[in-house]
Amino acid sequence: MKPIKRPDHPNRNVGPPPRWATTLLGWLGDPNTVEEVQGDLLELYAYWVKTVGERKARWRYTLSILKLLRPLAKRKPSNDYSQPFFLSPAMIRNYFKIAIRNLFKQKVYSAFNLVGLALGISCGLLLTLHIKEELSYEKGFPNHDRIYRVVSTEWSKSSPPLAGEMKPFFPDIEHITRFASRGTQVVNSEFNEQGESTGFYADSSAVPVFSLKRVAGDPVRALAERSSIVISRKMAEKFFGKRDPVGRKLIFDNKEELRVNAVIEELPENSHLKFDYLVSMPTFYKDVPENATNNKGWMFGWTYVLFRDKAGVAKAEKRLLDFFKQYYGGWPKDEMDGIMEFAKTVRFQPLTDIHLKSNLIQEMGPNSNILYIYVFLAVEILILVIACVNFINLFTTQALKRAKEVGMRKVLGARKMQVVGQFLGEAFILTILASLMAVFLYEIALPFYNDIAGKQVSGWEIARPENLIIIGLIVLFVGLLSGLFPSLFIARFEPITSLKADKLPKSSANALRKSLIVVQFVVSAFLIISTVLIYQQMNLLRNQQLGFDKEQVLVVKLYGKLKEKLLLNPDLFKNEIARNSAILAVGQSSNLIGDDLSVESVTPINPPAGKEYPSVKVTRVDADYLTVLNIKLKEGRNFSRQFNDSASFIINEKTAQILDLKNPVGAFVENKSMNLKGKIVGVIRDYNFASLHNQVEPLVLEYKPQWTGNLLVKIKPGNPQETIAFLKNTVENLAPNTLFSYSFLDERMAALYRKEDHMSTILNAFSGLAIVISCLGLFGVVAHESKIRTKEIGIRKVLGASVGSLVSLLSGSFLKLVIIGILIASPITWYATDQWLQGFAYKIDVHWWIFGLAGLVILAIALLTVSLVSIKAALMNPVKSLRSE
Repeated sequence: MKPIKRPDHPNRNVGPPPRWATTLLGWLGDPNTVEEVQGDLLELYAYWVKTVGERKARWRYTLSILKLLRPLAKRKPSNDYSQPFFLSPAMIRNYFKIAIRNLFKQKVYSAFNLVGLALGISCGLLLTLHIKEELSYEKGFPNHDRIYRVVSTEWSKSSPPLAGEMKPFFPDIEHITRFASRGTQVVNSEFNEQGESTGFYADSSAVPVFSLKRVAGDPVRALAERSSIVISRKMAEKFFGKRDPVGRKLIFDNKEELRVNAVIEELPENSHLKFDYLVSMPTFYKDVPENATNNKGWMFGWTYVLFRDKAGVAKAEKRLLDFFKQYYGGWPKDEMDGIMEFAKTVRFQPLTDIHLKSNLIQEMGPNSNILYIYVFLAVEILILVIACVNFINLFTTQALKRAKEVGMRKVLGARKMQVVGQFLGEAFILTILASLMAVFLYEIALPFYNDIAGKQVSGWEIARPENLIIIGLIVLFVGLLSGLFPSLFIARFEPITSLKADKLPKSSANALRKSLIVVQFVVSAFLIISTVLIYQQMNLLRNQQLGFDKEQVLVVKLYGKLKEKLLLNPDLFKNEIARNSAILAVGQSSNLIGDDLSVESVTPINPPAGKEYPSVKVTRVDADYLTVLNIKLKEGRNFSRQFNDSASFIINEKTAQILDLKNPVGAFVENKSMNLKGKIVGVIRDYNFASLHNQVEPLVLEYKPQWTGNLLVKIKPGNPQETIAFLKNTVENLAPNTLFSYSFLDERMAALYRKEDHMSTILNAFSGLAIVISCLGLFGVVAHESKIRTKEIGIRKVLGASVGSLVSLLSGSFLKLVIIGILIASPITWYATDQWLQGFAYKIDVHWWIFGLAGLVILAIALLTVSLVSIKAALMNPVKSLRSE
C-alpha cells in the first residue's frame, strides 16, 4: 500500500504531528477507514497541543496510532447479551413449557405418537425381560462359568465309571459329579403325607460343584451314605410341615425306605436342573448289579465337571483322546476303531449352553433353542423400529407446520443446537410419557405373558435395578432414534425459506415420509406373513397322520400296590375296569409316545463280520398296547400271553430296513445292551413315536409287562370326567392309598411343540400391534397431506371432481407405498421361514397365494385407514376449503 499524503493541518500555528507515525498508519491501518481515522486524530492532535502542549501532543498522537494498528488493536466490547447455554436450567424450563404447549396444541398427533411409542416400548419391555430370563439360565450358580458337562455329538449322558477315572487323569478338574434319573415316584412320609416327587441319584461332590445351600443336616455326608436322601426345603414342608425332617424316613413306591439326612434350599428357577430330592450314589450302586455299574458302554446319567479355572478346559480337551485310549484300553481290538471314533466326538459342554444350545439324546428335560431368542430379539427390534419410524414420520410432518416458528427463532438469534435441543427435548418428553404408559400396558399384559410362557413373573420384577436400567436404555434408544433425526432435519431450515411458506411439499421431507412408510409396511408384512406360515406349520403338526390314534387315550401312572397287583393278576384289574362301557381297551407301556426312549444295540444273531448296525429305540409293552393305540401290523402277529412271548419283539419297518431283514417275522435278534436274545413275531408300520421335528426312527417293542409304568386306557368321547372318576374309585378299591395320577396322551404330545406354540402366539400378538402402529403413522401422514391440500380439493370439487376421484387421488400414492413394502417383505419372509422350516422333518409347502392373501389383508387394512381420512376430506364443503389458510 502507498503511504497516504500528509495533509496540511487546519490550524497553521500548530506544528505538524510526527510524519513517520502518519506513514505507519497508512501502511498498517484498515484501508477502508484510514482517512476518517486520520482526520479524527488530527483534530485530537490540535486539541492536545492547546491543552497539554506540543511535545505531549506528539506522544499522544503516536501512541493513539500504535493502538489503532491491526496487530495491536483491541476489539470494542460488544453490547449484545451473551447467549445462554442451551442446557442451562432456564433454557430447559423454557423447552419444557414450549414442549407441553405444543403437545396440547396438537392433541391428535400427540396421542398417535404416545400410543404408538407406548405400544412399541411395552412390547420391547416384555420381550427384553423374556430374553433376559432365557439368557440367565444357570447363572444363579456361583461357579457357572467353570462348570461343564461331558457330552458327545449325540449323547448328553455318559457311563458310570467315567467320572471316577476322569478326575485323576485331569489335574485341572477340581470336582466331578454324576446325576442319574429316578423319574417321578409316589412318596409317603411317616405322617401319611403322600405325593409325587421327582429326583436323581447324585454324588456327594454335587454339593460343592453346584454350591447347594444347606438348610439342615450335612448334604455332603448324606450323599456319601447308603439309603440316604437329601430333600429340598419345599419337599420338607410338603411332607413334614414344621417338623424337623432330618432323621425321618420317606417311603418310595410303597417299597423303598430312605432316611432324610439333609435339607437344601431350592435351586434357581432358571436352571435345567430340576428336582425335589437327591438320593446318594452309594444307594444306586447297592441297587444296580455290578456288571451294569462297571459297563463303560451304558449311558446311565449326566456327568458334570468343575474346573479349577477356565484355562483348564482347553488343556483338558487337548488330552481327551489320550484319556479315552486309556479308558477303553481293555475293550476288544475289533471294536476299538468304532470306540475311538465315538471318543473323538466327546467334549466339555459349558453349563450355560445347555438350555439354549443343547438338544442331545436323553437330555434331563426339554430345552429351549437359541433360534427362538434370535426370533424374539428380531421381533423386539422390528417393533421398536416401527414405533420409532412412526414417531419420526408424525414428528417430521408436524415440524413442517412449525417452519415459521423455527425461522423466527433463528432470526431472533437462536443457534442450531438450541433448535435441536428444543425439538429433541419434545421427543424425549413424549418418549418418557410413552414409557410410563408402556409400564402400565406391561402390567396389564404380564398375566397373559405368564400364561403363554409358563412362568410366574411378578409385576414388581420391573422395579429391580437391572430392569430399571433396561427401561432407561430403551427410553434413551427410542428417544434418540425417534427425536435426533427430526430435530436435525428441522434445525436445517433456512430462516428466509421458513418464513415464506407454510409447507415445504417439495422438500426432502416428502421422500423421507414415503421411505418411512415403506419401512413400516415391510416390517408389518414380514411379521404378518411369518405368522400365517407358522400358524400353518403348527396346524400340520397338530393334524398330521401319525400312524396311531392319540385321541381319547388316558394315561394313568402305575405306582406301588397298583403296579404290584397289575403284574400279579393283570386280568383281574383289566376285567374290573372293562365293566364300564366307556372304556374300550387297556394296555401298558414303559414309555409314552413323545418320551425319550431307551437307546439300545439290537442286531441279528451272528451278523456278518465287520458289519455295524445303528442303535434303535426300545420300549417295553404288554399284549394290548397296539390295540389301545390302533397301531397297524404289517405282517406277523401281536404279542399274546397264550404264547411264550417272554423274549419276543415287534419291530417297525425302519428297523427291518437297517437290520437288512427281508423276512423279519420269525427271525432271531439279540439285544446286546440287555444281553437278551429273542424272536421277531411281528412288524408294524412306521409311526411317529417322537416329535415331528424328526423322521421316523428304528423302533423295537419288547414284550415285558413287568417293566411298564404307564397304563393306557382308551375311552369313549363324551364324558371323560365321569370315566376318570370311575377309574379313580376302582384303583382305590383294588389298591387303597395309591395315588391316582393321570393325563391325556394328546395333551402330552401337544407339549412337544410348546416352544413353537409360544413363538406363534407371540408373533400373532406382535404382528397385530405392528400393523396397528403402522396404521397410526399412515393415518397421521394422510391427515397432514389432506390438510395441506385442502384448497386443491376445494378447487377440484368446484370444477366437478367426484368424491370417489378425490379419495383415489389422496389414497393412491400411499397405497402404492404399502404395495412396495409388501413386495420387499415377501422374499425376505420366504427366506426366513424356509430356514425355520428346515428344523422339521414334516413341513408345509410355502405357496405363493399365502403371500398374496396376506398382502391383500394388509392392503385392505391400509386402505381402510387411508379412506377414513380421505373420505372426510373429500366430503368437506368446497366453500370452507377455499377459505382455509
